[in-house]
Amino acid sequence: MNLRNALHRSLTLVCVAALVTACGKKSDDTSATVATINGENVTQNQLDYAIKQIQAARPGASAPEAGQVLQGLVEQRLAVQKAEKDKLDRNPGVLQSLEAARKDALFRYYVEQLAAKVPKPSADEIKAYYDAHPANFGQRNVYTLQKVDARITPDQAGPLAATVQATVGAPAVVELLKAKAQAISVAQTDQPAETLGPLLPKVSTMSAGQTIAIPQPQGLTALTVVSVQPQPVSLAQAQAGIEQLLWNQKKRDALLAETKDLRAKARIDYLGKFAPGTASAPVASSAAPLAASAASN
Repeated sequence: MNLRNALHRSLTLVCVAALVTACGKKSDDTSATVATINGENVTQNQLDYAIKQIQAARPGASAPEAGQVLQGLVEQRLAVQKAEKDKLDRNPGVLQSLEAARKDALFRYYVEQLAAKVPKPSADEIKAYYDAHPANFGQRNVYTLQKVDARITPDQAGPLAATVQATVGAPAVVELLKAKAQAISVAQTDQPAETLGPLLPKVSTMSAGQTIAIPQPQGLTALTVVSVQPQPVSLAQAQAGIEQLLWNQKKRDALLAETKDLRAKARIDYLGKFAPGTASAPVASSAAPLAASAASN
């Protein structure tokens, strides 16, 4: 990713932070000045913030050079100063964008503030989750699975699925589907228990050679257990991951409750084409925007 592009995105948030401050009070930023542009200061706090935003936009990448980021900030200030001189800051589109960015920044900081107050799960909660999910931890396995995607007609799906699940052994499943289906594709992979998602409860009860058939829009998928290799995970090994998972869930729950409370105390009227009873009327969702932002905090 180009550093300038990443910096461009992060500078939007820098501008928003400055705008929020300007709307309320004189800036409390007392950090050292690292550059001046026509008398306007760039502070160490502003530079650190820009670097943080670039790192957030490039997870896993090495930290950007502070000097390069500072050069980007200087170029940004020069452009902003010229835009203000040309009175672009009075442009209706610019004002609308700034107001939208201000609201977005306030929204994000509000969510972060709420999420930061949610306590981390206790040791007892972590152990209870560990004990309640033995297939993911204490009795964890790595499954070698054969996956066969078969293209068949809808009327074949039911009877063939039953036949597939009664067939024993991965080679026999391939031969059966090769004879019955219009086309098949075969792949074999090693799947740790935690990667199986909703399939785990079923797969964890199966022995080598057993198959499940899953209906698909264009046919069916046959998953055959080729082998099972025990690879248990201790509570100590799983603790950090469980803690993060439970903490994210706690934050989502807290923010859903906050959204529900805010809605209950507010008067919200949808008008025009969004009025109640119209085709475009909003439908309440359980995945509130506040909660949707929780996992990243």
